[in-house]
Amino acid sequence: MARALIIGASGTIGSRLVHELDSGPDGLDLRVSSSRPEAVQRWRDEGRDSVLLDLDRPESFAEALTGVDRVFLLTGYSASMLYQSKTLIDAAADAGVEHLIHLGVYTSRRDLVPHYTWHDLIETYMAASGIAWTNLHPNSIIESTLDTTPPITDTGSFSVNHGEAPQGWVSADDIAAVAAMVLREGPERHGNSDYWLSAEILTGPEVAEVLTHTLGTPISCDVQQPSYLAEIVKTIPDAGTRLYLESGVEKMRRAVSGELPGELTGRDDIEKVLGRPPMTIRTWAGKRLHPQP
Repeated sequence: MARALIIGASGTIGSRLVHELDSGPDGLDLRVSSSRPEAVQRWRDEGRDSVLLDLDRPESFAEALTGVDRVFLLTGYSASMLYQSKTLIDAAADAGVEHLIHLGVYTSRRDLVPHYTWHDLIETYMAASGIAWTNLHPNSIIESTLDTTPPITDTGSFSVNHGEAPQGWVSADDIAAVAAMVLREGPERHGNSDYWLSAEILTGPEVAEVLTHTLGTPISCDVQQPSYLAEIVKTIPDAGTRLYLESGVEKMRRAVSGELPGELTGRDDIEKVLGRPPMTIRTWAGKRLHPQP
């Protein structure tokens, strides 16, 4: 039976991926990892195969990769992603890993956005490693904007930082479901494949209209320009995180000026992989925000 290592198993995507694999058919041994000792200990108390894995410490990779056939590779929002991914891919090749599933970005591979090019370089290095690969390219993740604390059903609003520019959207649940299917079915079916995940294209105000209709209560969109986020990013003390998020600001600037047409192509492979339609914002709101009858 194949064994899969899930990197970032306690995060937004990783936790959903673990749930998908737990609730699906058998046929895959699962090893979960985190850089947080308390998460690893909790999993061990639950009887899970779990390891402490710090992507900034390559010496922690060998234990995590021992006996592993497939790896879900997810890095954090930091410029360190280049170092982390390169050293992890090298260690995976040394450990005999057969399949790498990488969570990337929705890029034309010619976009003048720094962190998009970083993902392009990681994927190029993966392809040169000799390991079978699958790249998942999600567009803007619904939860990153709409899964707020307190919830938008209480506040009646959410904000975007790309003006009224249209944006492609995909749910974290669908990303996790696609990743789970790829991990289960393995490189024979999904090796050396790119999957593009973008269920629908809407502006922030259009999203607010959908939510208002779905939830039966007024929801508004606070439309901010990228300059608003840029001022917040300046205050981030960690240089790597700040550099990554400065790239996020650049992405939003180019979206506002219409320089990222590739993000509006509507390419979507969710139904191709899962055999069902993708989750739209309307279906996501009905499922996740629990509207009152």
